[in-house]
Amino acid sequence: MFPHHENEIAQSTCAHDGEYVNYWMHSGMVMVDREKMSKSLGNFFTVRDVLKYYDAETIRYFLMSGHYRSQLNYSEENLKQARSALERLYTALRGTDKSVDAAGAKPSKHALSRRWTTTSTPRKPIRCCSIWRVK
Repeated sequence: MFPHHENEIAQSTCAHDGEYVNYWMHSGMVMVDREKMSKSLGNFFTVRDVLKYYDAETIRYFLMSGHYRSQLNYSEENLKQARSALERLYTALRGTDKSVDAAGAKPSKHALSRRWTTTSTPRKPIRCCSIWRVK
């Protein structure tokens, strides 16, 4: 078996002059209108194109929303759903500390929303997984 992740790590480390990321995450093939996204079909979008309309966090959330063995269909509707899901998550987290305060917990034990909102964007999916107990 080819050491796939080791190869990705080695290439990224060389290209970025040091450690690039701490976690690797695979997603299924991204489709457009249920067809493979490809240059030859002319149905592809670059990240720069999509960033004109959606923030990076929304794009990451969309990409991590599917199972890695399942295809993911790129569409405006699916990106809007990803944005809405993130907004709901942030809304829920904003109320977390207040709810725990009302229950009489100590502040040092319930800083979940602060940890989420102060964490740099690339690690937020990791926080999301820890909240949802994804392993």
